[in-house]
Amino acid sequence: MDMENPLYHKIREMDYEELESLANKIRNYIYETVTKNTGHLASNLGVVELTLALYRIFDPKEDIVIWDTSHQAYIHKLLTGRWEAFKTLRQKNGISGFTNIFESEYDYFGAGHAGTSISAALGYEIGFKNQNIDKNIIAIIGDGAFTSGMVLESLNQLKSLHSKIKIILVNNEMSISENVGAIAKILNKVRLSNDYYAIKEKIKDTLESSEVGQDIEHTLKKIRDGIKHTVYNEAMSIFEGMGIKYYGPVDGHDIKSLEKYLRFIKNYDDGPCILHLKTIKGKGMDFAEENPTKYHGVSNKKSEKLSYSKVVGNVLKELGEKYNFVSFTAAMEEGTGLNILKSRYPEKVIDMGITEPSIVTAAGATRLAGTFAIVDIYSSFMQRAFDSIIHDIALQKIPVLYLLDRAGIVGEDGPTHHGVFDISYLRLVPDIEILTPLNAQDLANMLYTVLENDLEKPTFIRFPRGGEYIDIKDIINNLELVDEKWKVIKEESKENIVFVVGQLIEEYKELWDELNATIIGVRSVKPIDEGILKEYIKDNTNIFIVEENAIKGGFNEEIKTYIIKNKINIDSLVELGANDEFIPQGTRKELLDEYIVKPGYLREKIGITHKTK
Repeated sequence: MDMENPLYHKIREMDYEELESLANKIRNYIYETVTKNTGHLASNLGVVELTLALYRIFDPKEDIVIWDTSHQAYIHKLLTGRWEAFKTLRQKNGISGFTNIFESEYDYFGAGHAGTSISAALGYEIGFKNQNIDKNIIAIIGDGAFTSGMVLESLNQLKSLHSKIKIILVNNEMSISENVGAIAKILNKVRLSNDYYAIKEKIKDTLESSEVGQDIEHTLKKIRDGIKHTVYNEAMSIFEGMGIKYYGPVDGHDIKSLEKYLRFIKNYDDGPCILHLKTIKGKGMDFAEENPTKYHGVSNKKSEKLSYSKVVGNVLKELGEKYNFVSFTAAMEEGTGLNILKSRYPEKVIDMGITEPSIVTAAGATRLAGTFAIVDIYSSFMQRAFDSIIHDIALQKIPVLYLLDRAGIVGEDGPTHHGVFDISYLRLVPDIEILTPLNAQDLANMLYTVLENDLEKPTFIRFPRGGEYIDIKDIINNLELVDEKWKVIKEESKENIVFVVGQLIEEYKELWDELNATIIGVRSVKPIDEGILKEYIKDNTNIFIVEENAIKGGFNEEIKTYIIKNKINIDSLVELGANDEFIPQGTRKELLDEYIVKPGYLREKIGITHKTK
């Protein structure tokens, strides 16, 4: 299928047996692709029937369909002209693993982080209303993303803005008993009837015509609300209390039933509404259904490296008995390695869902209450908590430990997830520290040190996606207290001084060994090691700075400031890092070589030693 003849046209002509066959074909195609290219599996398997039913009722070219987070939009891509291109999923120069407005006219809003869909849908509606354009606008969001503060803020606006957007809640967590579900099904059958609304309006008009009638109407309304809040699950009372009409729960894998409800909400014109679907993550593949967390994302990289996330989890688990602390995460227990800590000390792990600003602030108050607090969040997700970092933490000088996982290039997740801005957005915040360990042992030692010595300031430790061929037992056995001083990795040419920030020292150690230069491992961005700078930055030297962060606002600016302040006449200054552009998707190694480290350029610019094989 190509863009001129997308598959969603064809599915409208299929019978239900053919649709079931297509659903199986789609599941197999997604599985084959993500096991080859990496990608999100379980979440996509859970919305196959929904997407098929959705695009039989709504027109993805005329109707605005916005997928929250959009990691579950693979079927959407397959149905909207990207069947063949899907083979390039998440590869360099291939299609994105998320919706992307530059990739297709059917992708109405780009995503990658959770909780933006309802805000975006509301914005589309406001924009169209301003032009007197009437369109169906649908936001599809999972129950996990519903924990996001943005979602609650947006929901709160719908009634006052007279919105008519349609929200589809894909829920694989909320449980409803059989009895309640049966009653809800009966009531929904009534509520889905157009006759019901016609009769309701006639009764309302009649009752409003007299004072007695108004009293009866008020009494009936109270009875109705009482029934709703008693019979229905809590979801209904929450949504309808906000002026959002609620329908569901509905089997999210029954195409025929889905079509009935989707057709109804398509024609519903009396304000915003929400359709609550019950789905199974990993649907159609037993192994994914049984372990949806494991198969949330699939990678073809079978590495024996110990990831830095697991270093964190294991070290905290080892130190959990001696030190009193709690750790916070934002719906990423497994991704951050905190599930390892939780396996032994469940009371030490607090998952507050996708609420990064709230987590940052809560951790500050936890520390003020006397308990050591650790926050472990991906670098690109921490961007959402910028104001909380400044206003609630740094301004009050609360010594919380923040772990920035996935700092730097993340690989196939692409520009929405690359953590290349944290040094820049943190450097400008007063009264904090930013640590950049050189390797797994250094990371473990920094964790041990802050727990043993406590903190004087809010402290951020950043480390990338990846890991090392090392045994966790060796790391635990070699824990030691460390300071923040930089490390001279190799002292060779005094004319060429290369400052390498953090773990790039480990990842490119063969390159550093080749170069005819003195290599400095930068272990802290804030504070800087002025002793090292004074010793190695002199007149007539060539300075090279390599950092896995944006050049604008990055560590390189500390070096430039030092040089200018001390009036040093260096020969040249070369900054290597992320330029003023968004780095695309690709493997971590591909992207580091091309956009950050540029080994070929360094060899040419500096020269290599006789040690090169």
